[in-house]
Amino acid sequence: MVTLSSQAQLLRALDRAKEVTLVAYLLPRGAVFDALAAAARRGARVTVRLEGKPYYDARGGVHRLNRSAVAELTRAGADARLVDEDGVGPSLHAKAAVVDGALYLDDVNFSHGASGTILRDSTPTDAQMLRDAIDRRSDPPSTTFALRKSDALTLEAALLARARANADVVVESESIGTGSAIYSKLERLGRAGCAPRLLVSRQALSDEEHRVLAHLSASGVGVRVCNSNEKFALTGNRAWVGSANATSSYYDGDQLDWGVRTRNTSIVAELRTRFESRWSQARPFCLPSG
Repeated sequence: MVTLSSQAQLLRALDRAKEVTLVAYLLPRGAVFDALAAAARRGARVTVRLEGKPYYDARGGVHRLNRSAVAELTRAGADARLVDEDGVGPSLHAKAAVVDGALYLDDVNFSHGASGTILRDSTPTDAQMLRDAIDRRSDPPSTTFALRKSDALTLEAALLARARANADVVVESESIGTGSAIYSKLERLGRAGCAPRLLVSRQALSDEEHRVLAHLSASGVGVRVCNSNEKFALTGNRAWVGSANATSSYYDGDQLDWGVRTRNTSIVAELRTRFESRWSQARPFCLPSG
């Protein structure tokens, strides 16, 4: 079962944990990092995997941050390593942790605290999927949970495909691309007069994404730009939440990324509130001048 959680609940679990497995795209210093180090020092079995070849990291800042985190956690007694540093094996974009059998899922990075959505998944097979992924074993997705980018986006696209004409369809993503099924579903809903809405992060805007957003806007999709990096979709009483961006999975479909589909009323209500709050403060999308 998937329920709404928080960083505070995760920290309480880490404070008494006997066994922890955590993966993240990046892990800056902060409360979660400190709790992992403390758990390792008191003798808990702590396994940490961080991305070793980050995207768009020309100056190497994210790589240095992760390498430093690995070194410090190793000194504390954790089994901490970088993955994908040599380009062998899938890249890592998920933010997830198994703490004494319970799976915690974050749609941004654990350092952001309340700015993201953290879910608690008590389904044993979902937690095992993460442990297997650490050992480079790939498990098939379920109808509600996936741990590969292509599978996670398939769950999101299936949610949008079920949207009814009068549903208030909303999507939030750090970035979006034409090679994604999410793009195609939003375009189709827009042309059908359903007036879906899309929030994207201003931090990820590129010339190509400006063209993508312009096309969606012309197709009847409401588009605004905000400061959030969350990733979720809502239609009616259903939600999809994940760490996977709505971009093409052609080259990185095996990337470690999670996605959950749920009808939990608390999760749906919380995400709807977050979206509407951000939508009211976001600026409408417009092409840059010149």
